[in-house]
Amino acid sequence: MSHRLRSPQVMLLIDTSSVYGRELIEGIGRYAAEHGPWSIHHEDRGLYDPLPPSLNRWPGDGIVARSVRKADLKKLLATGLPVVELFADFALSPPQVSPSEDSIGCLAAEHLLERGLRNLAYFASDWAWWIDTRRKAFARAVAQFDAPCRYFELQPSGPGRKRFDERTLIRWLDGLPKPCGVFCACDVYAIQVTNACRRRDIAVPAQIAVLGVDNDPVVCSVSFPPLSSVDLNSRRVGYEAAALLDRMMAGQPPPQKNILVEPSRVVTRESTDMVAVDDADVAQAVRMIREHACRGLRVNDVVEAVGLSRRVLQQRFKCILKRTPKEELMRVQIDRARMLLIQTEMSVEQIAKCTGFAAFAYFIRAFRREMGVTPLTYRKKSRVPGSHPDL
Repeated sequence: MSHRLRSPQVMLLIDTSSVYGRELIEGIGRYAAEHGPWSIHHEDRGLYDPLPPSLNRWPGDGIVARSVRKADLKKLLATGLPVVELFADFALSPPQVSPSEDSIGCLAAEHLLERGLRNLAYFASDWAWWIDTRRKAFARAVAQFDAPCRYFELQPSGPGRKRFDERTLIRWLDGLPKPCGVFCACDVYAIQVTNACRRRDIAVPAQIAVLGVDNDPVVCSVSFPPLSSVDLNSRRVGYEAAALLDRMMAGQPPPQKNILVEPSRVVTRESTDMVAVDDADVAQAVRMIREHACRGLRVNDVVEAVGLSRRVLQQRFKCILKRTPKEELMRVQIDRARMLLIQTEMSVEQIAKCTGFAAFAYFIRAFRREMGVTPLTYRKKSRVPGSHPDL
């Protein structure tokens, strides 16, 4: 029976032990529901579980996998089937689909700098290629703002490698200039930082603002305070991986470059909910903008509330935040619009109104100027088709 006359048989070798893995699977399932039907073969598994013993005898059409061992990846490629990889960083790796690390680094740096933090640091309690890749992406982003960046020093695993010790982390946190924003390679590492801060009576976020990655709702909620985190848009990663596998199963050649998916946003919770600005007037203005930017707030309203001249407030903004009050107002409005485009079914016109833009045409121009695409194009690129508004 030809491939076109039957449902493709697709094996998913993706861990279900993490929210990231489960959301990848959900994105793949959505693509299959729209473009299938597919017969999907999948079982609960951990990231380090071995491959199924029957892999070489499996009469399927394609595989999507997250491989942590080179030996496993060689076995997958030996099947001769189309393979899309979601994790490995080996030279022999097949086509990969993954979040853009450069964009993750930029989002993290911008989020912390927007809070007035000028001392930034990166933390992970282990070493892996993806941890180091994320660190370098964050360092590149921070360098663009001429801000200092410190790192919790870890060496690749091997003889003589010291195990992680929380006392070492506490000493590192003690030595950071305060206030400081600490970007952690994932939510689990961020929990280690918030726990160490509690033991040392370091205030979060007043002295150390903590940002994670993955936006795992369970992990973020058990942190004290609740953890801010980068949402990796994992459902979209899964959806794009399924689309790539579908093309490969149809006989199209794999792409020459990996497919990178933009993370959706930083989900702000209490661990970074602060404004680290010594200038009381600027801090008041920033809080006012963040609270009321989408309610038709104007720069003149801010000037009047703060009690400074527009020129003086603008000078202080430029000196401390490297942008003007008008630019901060626009940034907050566009950030809110981005979130609504991804998470809701509201029309673009409705979003323009509820983010404080008096004229719809001006909203379109402003969004395109800031994001490089129209709001509708941004929604199509960022969302998994058919996704629930709350996702």
